[in-house]
Amino acid sequence: MFTLGYGTTIVTGFLLRHFSLEGLLFAFFLGHFVLLAGILFAIDAHYATTKLIDFDFLFSKKVYRSLIIAGFLFNLGIWTDKFVFWSMPQTGQRVIGPLHSSIIYDLPIFLAYLMIIPGMAVFLVRMETDFVEFYHKFYDAIRDGGTLGQIRDMHGEMVMTAKQGIFEIIKIQTLTVLFVFLISPALLRLLHISPLFLSLFHVDVVAVSLQVVLLGILNVFFYLDKRYKTVILTLLFFILNLVFSIISIRLGASYYGYGFASALLISVTFGLWLLDKDFEELPYVTFMLQRSA
Repeated sequence: MFTLGYGTTIVTGFLLRHFSLEGLLFAFFLGHFVLLAGILFAIDAHYATTKLIDFDFLFSKKVYRSLIIAGFLFNLGIWTDKFVFWSMPQTGQRVIGPLHSSIIYDLPIFLAYLMIIPGMAVFLVRMETDFVEFYHKFYDAIRDGGTLGQIRDMHGEMVMTAKQGIFEIIKIQTLTVLFVFLISPALLRLLHISPLFLSLFHVDVVAVSLQVVLLGILNVFFYLDKRYKTVILTLLFFILNLVFSIISIRLGASYYGYGFASALLISVTFGLWLLDKDFEELPYVTFMLQRSA
């Protein structure tokens, strides 16, 4: 579906290139419409139901407001530095209608996001498979009356798998960053991009790598049902990115990108500290919740 959707964007964009920005924007919209429609059809085909649509999610008892807030703040945090660079007169300009761009910032950050593919692959394999397996075994041992030794073993395995997953993301993205630093001058020449973008590109690659680590931390918190901590963490990320990005622009071009990277570094460090504390207290908290229930 992704191949079909983005293939539609590329082909349509080529055919409508003579219509300038309007044609390219329409191609972008059409490709995403095909992608969304295809995924919806795939879901409908694999998950049979007697209802076309259900509005139960609108009932207050079935709405997890913390998930809405955390999801909104995380995405807002990701885009905040872009909004800042688009809106500032020193770095942004209007493209069409309300849409703005930043020539100096958009291209390096776009290329940098292409470099998180290895980290995202590790994230999906380690966090969504290995960690989930021991997560279920830990809670199954509690629910099914496992011995204290079994519960401790499963808790240890779950914690170890989560930490290994996060550190493997860090390891693979560190290798990716080093590789990008090595080939980046040649890569920019190949793409006919000015070498003046090199420093900003390097900072952005480090920043987006930290973003993958933050995503892994949030994922573990969601599994542990620590929704309020995801809200705190995403709010911190958003505020820091907003403040630091504005400061970086005021400091000058040599500091561009450092606001985004610094916000993520602080958020990841704080998130790892919170996660370590939660893992230590998890068996006690789990049993206390069972007793109170």
